[in-house]
Amino acid sequence: MSDRRGFTLVELIIVALLGTLLMMTAYQVLITNQQTYRVQNSKIQVQQSTRAAMDVLFGELREVSSRGADVVSFDVDQIEFRAMRTVGAVCDVDYASLGSLPIITVRKVLDDFAAGDSIFVFADNDPFLTADDTWIKANITSVDTTAVCTDINGTTYEATRMAFTGQSAAFVADTVRDGAPMRDFTRLSYGLMEYDGQDYLGRSENGGDWSPLVGPLTGATGRPGLEFAYLDVDGNATTVAADIARVNITIRSHSKVVDQSGVPVVDSLSSTIYMRN
Repeated sequence: MSDRRGFTLVELIIVALLGTLLMMTAYQVLITNQQTYRVQNSKIQVQQSTRAAMDVLFGELREVSSRGADVVSFDVDQIEFRAMRTVGAVCDVDYASLGSLPIITVRKVLDDFAAGDSIFVFADNDPFLTADDTWIKANITSVDTTAVCTDINGTTYEATRMAFTGQSAAFVADTVRDGAPMRDFTRLSYGLMEYDGQDYLGRSENGGDWSPLVGPLTGATGRPGLEFAYLDVDGNATTVAADIARVNITIRSHSKVVDQSGVPVVDSLSSTIYMRN
């Protein structure tokens, strides 16, 4: 018979210890990889939040004209302004009904004008002066979408003939002439709002309810998630809406997830938007 020897107790203990060490090492690698994934995923999420919020604000504010009275109100965490939704060129002004408001025919450039819309139409007044140029605000009461505009070559274009209510005193004879631009706008507010217990970038249209858009936006250690700074043409802070030449925006976001150093995952983004003056 052959001599068969088994493992000694010491050998079994060593094997068990080595196996345990290998399992602990593999487990630690797994935990580290899982933590790294959570941190990277949180970084992506906070970066997406800050960039999405900046894209929304940049797309809206770069068209705003402070000197054109587009800025209604502003604060460190909120701004309200008139946002253009469509634009057209005046091709006929009927002053025959003066005493109320003229009827204006406009060649549309973008979307249709509609009854109930708020508009600005450019009033040149004296064509040899610029000091008296202004934008007249009015509200469209009715539209006729079957109207046409005819250029000097006899070519016709689709147009909208519209009546108004609003600044009747501003519409004196020959204040608005053929070729004057008309802007259709809506009043928008952007700022921080609370949603589900956290701060989000929110929007309100024409003074209505606020709707959350992007978030959560909150800086680390309680810093605000959204800040506006309003500067004039010389780069100085201003509190006068018509003097705003550019807006500095800072957006911050952070996650409850912490990295290997115990520091929360954070991201911030700053940008400067120049007003359309």
